[in-house]
Amino acid sequence: MTSKILTHSQSHCSEFLCEFHFSITYPPGYLATLPDALSCWDKVYPERGEDLISKNPLNFQQLIKQDEVQPSIFFAVKVEYFSNLIYLIQKALWKYPQYRSTLKDLGKVKFVTDHSLDPSFQLLLFKDWVDVPNDPTIQLSILQNHHDSSLAGHPGHEKTLKLFKWDFHWSIMTQIIKDYASSCQQC
Repeated sequence: MTSKILTHSQSHCSEFLCEFHFSITYPPGYLATLPDALSCWDKVYPERGEDLISKNPLNFQQLIKQDEVQPSIFFAVKVEYFSNLIYLIQKALWKYPQYRSTLKDLGKVKFVTDHSLDPSFQLLLFKDWVDVPNDPTIQLSILQNHHDSSLAGHPGHEKTLKLFKWDFHWSIMTQIIKDYASSCQQC
């Protein structure tokens, strides 16, 4: 007995149907009273040495067509998002006392080595990462932009955390990202 190789949609249906107790019988095309998708298309599975995409070209779709790509639009959207984000972070830095005291101490005290001030955007940096205040709306905005983005593709909590560690830092960031990704339906 050999096991069949299922396509993605077939395996998804199979997982759903395994909860029910019934049997599916497959009559060949000449015995079937009403034709269905299985009886009409005989060569669904690839032969040895053949890949699924070349066997079933209908299962392969290009999400973004080459003529639809306009980098300037994507860039403009990102720039607008980040300019709004920078404004929100700058505004929130002075709202929270721990950040206010850190910002005031940066100019006076020499021993504040982990924090610095970004000269171009006036953002508080923690070891070269943007130090995001403990403002849930800002953190949620960043999470949605990095995790739910169509370019990111709902990467799960580990990959989202790696994406965040390139640019951002805040307290209990790991736990917040893990909670957010675990509540995501698509992950």
